Amino acid sequence: MKKTIAHSVHTYLFRTGSWIYSQLINVKKFDSVVVATKRQNMDVFPWDDVHFLADLPGLYRFFQKEYAKRTDFYFPHFYRLLKKRGVSLVQSHFGNRGYFDLKLKEKLGVPQVTTFYGHDASMMAQEERWMRRYQELWKRCDRFLAEGHHMKKVLGELGCDPDKVTVQRLGVDLKKINFIPRRLETDRKVKILFAGTFRDKKGLTYCLEAFANVAEKHKNMELSIIGDAGKSRREVEYKKEVMDVIESRGIGGMVSQLGFLDYHAFIEEAKHHDIFLSHSIVGADGETEGGAPVTLIEMSGYGMPVISTLHCDIPEVILDNKSGLLVPEKDVDALTDRLEYLVTHPEVWEEMGRRGRAHIEEEYDSLKQAKKLENIYESLINS
Repeated sequence: MKKTIAHSVHTYLFRTGSWIYSQLINVKKFDSVVVATKRQNMDVFPWDDVHFLADLPGLYRFFQKEYAKRTDFYFPHFYRLLKKRGVSLVQSHFGNRGYFDLKLKEKLGVPQVTTFYGHDASMMAQEERWMRRYQELWKRCDRFLAEGHHMKKVLGELGCDPDKVTVQRLGVDLKKINFIPRRLETDRKVKILFAGTFRDKKGLTYCLEAFANVAEKHKNMELSIIGDAGKSRREVEYKKEVMDVIESRGIGGMVSQLGFLDYHAFIEEAKHHDIFLSHSIVGADGETEGGAPVTLIEMSGYGMPVISTLHCDIPEVILDNKSGLLVPEKDVDALTDRLEYLVTHPEVWEEMGRRGRAHIEEEYDSLKQAKKLENIYESLINS
């Protein structure tokens, strides 16, 4: 009989949460049950065994929340559910969820794994209350997962014992992302793709400036933007900056804004592009990538040459001058130079794409990463 892993996440599942879903669907050695506070995108990421605090009757839900406030965010409903299921391990997705799950895992008497993904290690760690909470998390949680060596180093700098941190790559489903050789065999325009939520850490304004610079000399280009601003003030304000650059540089006729697309539509749209453009930076608020955007893994696996930055764990995903080109953060001149090179040298696209695909197959295949995750679960449960 399979043992059961409890996955704990605040929202199941935010629109860019494909990497969490990948862990659920590809781990076969264990059964997986999900507990979450909020429901979202069930049609995109279907899972039968998921339970929401939001689905509880009103008065009972109110009791759960009030009880949690007084007991370090411990929800009795989730405890009873997971106790009945006989779970063998709790995996908490994001550092803050890891802290909230400490009492749950201790009441259940099972080991806990906490995976850090980005803002939980950069932005939240700037708050004194979270630094205090993280000191408790480092002591009481059994294992931490980081998607690359840069993130592992960051956790160590925050006080976590490096021996408790394992590098666990984020896997992508390469069966759904077929390799497509990128070639420019006709007089068609070079199609460039950007994808990301409108936050300054994604560096879209730098991408637009570089695109506009290259467009002054080369008119055979189009830029597609997948993504938009959410409801937060910082994203709405950043969108204004984005629109100002498009207008002031006069590139509106060369830029297509496709808005948010669900995962399947994004993958379908991406197959029609030649170059993936990304410019991750440390945002003004201190936010960084957790390791590297999953879109870089997906697009490199798709066979696209990638232009990105020397930021966090991106150099582990995109091999500079092999599967893509990397530039310093906020360096528009360097970004312009590298983009112009790829636009004017389509003969290098296919080889870059093949190298990227080979690297992603070796290090970021979801099936391989699922087996490594199973081994982590097994070692903790057995010990």
